[in-house]
Amino acid sequence: MKLIILDRDGVVSSDPDGRITRAEDWASMPGAAAAISRLHHHGYRVAVLADCGPLDRGTCDMAALNAVHSRMVEDLAAQGGPIDVVLFVPGADASDRNARVAATLTDTLERLDVSPGATVLVTDSQHELDAAHTAGLRPVLVLTGHGRRTLDAGLLPADTIVRVDLAAVAAELAP
Repeated sequence: MKLIILDRDGVVSSDPDGRITRAEDWASMPGAAAAISRLHHHGYRVAVLADCGPLDRGTCDMAALNAVHSRMVEDLAAQGGPIDVVLFVPGADASDRNARVAATLTDTLERLDVSPGATVLVTDSQHELDAAHTAGLRPVLVLTGHGRRTLDAGLLPADTIVRVDLAAVAAELAP
């Protein structure tokens, strides 16, 4: 099985800061649903990785965050881009964020019985690139959301691939 894990904020969601707290405010990144559809039709299971910024900041509760994720899944599926699983990274302490993301990734791969080397993580953020690298996944930075700023910081793991957006990643992985 092939698995691709997509960062929600800045890759799938047009809100790169993860500040959405209401389902009605959800909006996908232009082209995200078509890219997800392409990946799905080429045999990829698609997961979306979401941290819990609004929960951590106290700007929404779990029910509201679940409603946002339900709206995301429904909206993308209606546009032809089905999501197989939403991964949730809990905890507010930024000091261990990389470890929590890496643990979530490792746990997900074990549950789905997928090899890390066969799994791609697409993100716009440094901490998720680092976590993907730590967990043995193939890290891909896209330049949407905060991706340009992440690239300019010059701290990418050595095995990071850089692409302009999710559509470019899908075109390469699912020609």
